[in-house]
Amino acid sequence: MTGNADEWIATRAYALWELAGRPFGADEMHLQQAVLERRLLEETKASSDGQEVINRTRADPSQAQRSSNVLVVEDEPILRYDTVDFLERAGHRVLEAANADEAMVFLRRNNVDTLFTDIDMPGSMDGLGLVRRVRADWPSTKVIVTSGLIALSHDDLETGVSFISKPASQLELLGLIA
Repeated sequence: MTGNADEWIATRAYALWELAGRPFGADEMHLQQAVLERRLLEETKASSDGQEVINRTRADPSQAQRSSNVLVVEDEPILRYDTVDFLERAGHRVLEAANADEAMVFLRRNNVDTLFTDIDMPGSMDGLGLVRRVRADWPSTKVIVTSGLIALSHDDLETGVSFISKPASQLELLGLIA
């Protein structure tokens, strides 16, 4: 990471734009993502021994109160593991399930603040069926839906449900959970 934040942000925004296939009119979105990534890098910068992170956690006892319980439901193990690892590093308590049936077990036994679920999954119900059950039985649970096969608009979803396309941007996911 270079010392000049503006240069780093511009370079990263351009790289994101190129990775997205150089879409017309998407400059602002890529710039915003680059700014968020830079801010995250600066806020999580740590030495090799991580001592300042330990000290910051000790100095801020409300950190545990700010984290939330997130249930990640994804049938693709690599995507699930990556998401769980990222959310844990961000300070959330994370439960994981490979399908909606497993998720229902966790939901009945745990206080889940946010459900992050894929749509296309094996089992007795898909992700949208799981969303309907959660909205009916746990209406205060925040719901985030993802899919690599279909895209939903906010008009397609009930109130309190967000959609992000797969693969989900980790920063966008953190923003939705917050």
